[in-house]
Amino acid sequence: MKRLLVLLLPVVVAGCQEGTVGGLSLSLGSYERGLWFDHDLRQYQPNGFGLRLDLVAGKMIRPVPKFWEPGNNPWQGGEPWFVLRLPMIGPFLSVSVGQAGAYLGFKTFRVDQSHRSSERYGKWMHEDEFPDPNGARIYLQPSATIRRTRWE
Repeated sequence: MKRLLVLLLPVVVAGCQEGTVGGLSLSLGSYERGLWFDHDLRQYQPNGFGLRLDLVAGKMIRPVPKFWEPGNNPWQGGEPWFVLRLPMIGPFLSVSVGQAGAYLGFKTFRVDQSHRSSERYGKWMHEDEFPDPNGARIYLQPSATIRRTRWE
């Protein structure tokens, strides 16, 4: 148990600073940065494969939508029902084969000045969660999906 705590300590410390995410990552397959191995049109590999496992630590911010209001999307200027804000350590697993892919866990999202407007995250993010004018911050959110690749 003590060894596990010693191994997790760098992950926790890396994720303690506001707006940063740290962690450990293991990838196997046709490597490319991102959720999938094929996120970039210029480097798409139709016969590629990828397995990615991350253990991430940081601040989780998750707006919970008002499910009973159709079309109310907090990520696109809608009003959330409430917002979860917690320090978090968790896994992220992404699997992709050819054009099929799935992921589950805590993925990251980037916040910059373009997100400050009320048409984006301005209605539910706190002022101190936004970066300096030329900066960016990274936060975690729980997410899961099954989909085809974005590029063909």
